[in-house]
Amino acid sequence: MELRRLRYFLQVAREGSLGQASRSLGVAQPALGRQIQLLEAELGVRLFERMARGMRLTDEGEYLREALGDPLQQLDLALKNVRSFAARVDVSFTMGLPPGIAQLLGPRIYLRLARELPNLKLRFVESDSASLAADLLRGLVDIALLAGVTPDDRVFRSEVLREELLLVGAPGSALSGRGSVAFAELENFPLILPSPPDGLPTLLEKLAARGEAKLTMAGEVDSIDLARDVVKAGAGFTFLPPLACREAVARGELVAASVTDPAVDRMILYAVQPLWRVPRSTYNEVERVIFAEWSAVVTSGAWPAEWLFDPRLLSTYAG
Repeated sequence: MELRRLRYFLQVAREGSLGQASRSLGVAQPALGRQIQLLEAELGVRLFERMARGMRLTDEGEYLREALGDPLQQLDLALKNVRSFAARVDVSFTMGLPPGIAQLLGPRIYLRLARELPNLKLRFVESDSASLAADLLRGLVDIALLAGVTPDDRVFRSEVLREELLLVGAPGSALSGRGSVAFAELENFPLILPSPPDGLPTLLEKLAARGEAKLTMAGEVDSIDLARDVVKAGAGFTFLPPLACREAVARGELVAASVTDPAVDRMILYAVQPLWRVPRSTYNEVERVIFAEWSAVVTSGAWPAEWLFDPRLLSTYAG
């Protein structure tokens, strides 16, 4: 099947008209119509309903349009990168970072990559880890750091950090003056947690089931900033890593305590999409910069966490 026909199909689907699509593509309308007919014959289905004014997708056509979007976008980008790499011009690269981590690590990585790899066209995305894991699988993100989320098995990943999650509440709440809280006591602390597919609710449920403990849910909030604000107002308690709450704790806006028996922590993963589009030599340089900056912020104490990653594993993901 010719990719040209698929691109013609997508253009007609966008325009809703052979005439408009032919003008956009610079292809004669009869020739464009013939290509659509050949595609329909090859697939054995009708892709469009011919209307008095334009063309409307059939159910089969709508399915094909949705299925083609990401793969053709990835193919076009891969071809562009191959050509541009040979010419030593821009190569596109997208990195995804969760909130909080993006503010700490994002500028360091971005500025160093821009300085050391000027032919790299950078795009950084800040989003929750569950969305980034999905974007990796779809090829919309090349590399991502994932907090508490394990991506699909087709995504290459490695555990890099373990960070503690602190129970956080408002000053004057039942948490004030507590340096630690036993897990079994959590039923006395109404929790505001992110909703699935975030991994935190599942983790807490597993720990509670293992120790026959109970949890009390006060609500769901899918934003670290919003969770901090509602907890400050005394609406409940939440779990946050030190990276996300230590400044508010230092200012006296929040109080925080460790949870014990068992402790609550999460893994931070380094993940790479399965169909790597950037040349291997470029990937190796990107990986080197990411891990150099990442290790530096952990070693300095700017990111309170336990480093787990074996540096001998570097440069194995692009295979």
